[in-house]
Amino acid sequence: MKKLLALLCATAMMLGCTKEENVAPTYTGASQNIGNGKAYSWIKFTTDNKPSSLGFTMTKGALDNLPHGGIALVLSLPNEAVGQVPFDHIMLDYLHTGHEPPGTYDVAHFDMHFYIQPLAERKAIPAYPVAPAKFDNLPAAGYIPTNYIRLPAGVPEMGVHWADPASPELSGKGKFTETLIYGSYDGKMTFMEPMVSHEFLSSKPNLTKSMPLPTKFAKAGYYPMKYSIKQVGDDIVVSLDDLMMMQ
Repeated sequence: MKKLLALLCATAMMLGCTKEENVAPTYTGASQNIGNGKAYSWIKFTTDNKPSSLGFTMTKGALDNLPHGGIALVLSLPNEAVGQVPFDHIMLDYLHTGHEPPGTYDVAHFDMHFYIQPLAERKAIPAYPVAPAKFDNLPAAGYIPTNYIRLPAGVPEMGVHWADPASPELSGKGKFTETLIYGSYDGKMTFMEPMVSHEFLSSKPNLTKSMPLPTKFAKAGYYPMKYSIKQVGDDIVVSLDDLMMMQ
């Protein structure tokens, strides 16, 4: 009987180890205060150690008590993401009165930039009149989704913004709730950006959409096939999902 019990215990320990080894890990970055909550980045891997999802979480209260002057948070990615995904950092902007064009994006919303461009390089982008040639140096065909159009001029510390003209707010079919923006500067695609209204984030969202993708990538890495905006418990989770290696 003792030998049988010892064998069962050993088997259970082996099974426990196997189960632990097969858990898909998630790593988180440092958190920052936002509103009455916090925001932090994270990356998820598959059980065979391939990145599967990258995003950030805003905890309970993050949508409350936001300043009218806006917020600009830089969320560093977890160390485990470095060299695994083409993204360098996440910039989370809140604009209480939105931005141009009037009647389209001039409502309270978040710009959620997932930057491929390094932080120091991005911060060096001047106002459009200072370097119009670099703003107007657009990526070659294929590096921005083919149906996207350039929005006017450009933004300091960001670059040129590109949008889908078929989105409800640009096609006249509805108001802005959420959309997917691309960015470029000096001939390169530099960011992917879910842009989401405060109202939509407050409505207990449960959204997953296919990612509008370019056909060419200047930097190899794991790029998202989908993106999600969801309320999970008391938290808001925004993610780039189904990461796939693109050359």
